[in-house]
Amino acid sequence: MDHRIGGIKIVFSKIALDSNVFRNYDFINYLTLYSTDFEIYLPTIVQLEVGYFYKTKNLDWNKFKEDLDKFDCKMIKWENFEPSRIIENAYKNRGTLPFRQHFRDYIIATECETLIDKLITYNIKHFNWENKFDIINPEDFVRDHLKSKKK
Repeated sequence: MDHRIGGIKIVFSKIALDSNVFRNYDFINYLTLYSTDFEIYLPTIVQLEVGYFYKTKNLDWNKFKEDLDKFDCKMIKWENFEPSRIIENAYKNRGTLPFRQHFRDYIIATECETLIDKLITYNIKHFNWENKFDIINPEDFVRDHLKSKKK
């Protein structure tokens, strides 16, 4: 169901997905079922991680994109990648999240800062330093979305 007011699409939330949520097939199916309620984004590093997973299953890049199209997922473009902002965030929060183990998380969050309302992940603690959007796990996101539909 496409929600529009005055020709403008109304979405429940603009979200980005971390790679770890792709192992939750029920959640991915939920996104597919309610895809018109969301704007869904995939950060560049997540594209690579999940794309590589597809390759290990003998599935090609086109199959990966075909699956993303099922829930109208938008791939964040490489030209949005701003190394200096990522480095600043990593340096500023180096005491919170060790660079060596979690630099990918700095990339994900920094890419999403101006695009989304929520990042869906199971690694919530890896993103506690980020305050420009909410960090939530798939189960809580589904619960909140279902509550909003009852209103």
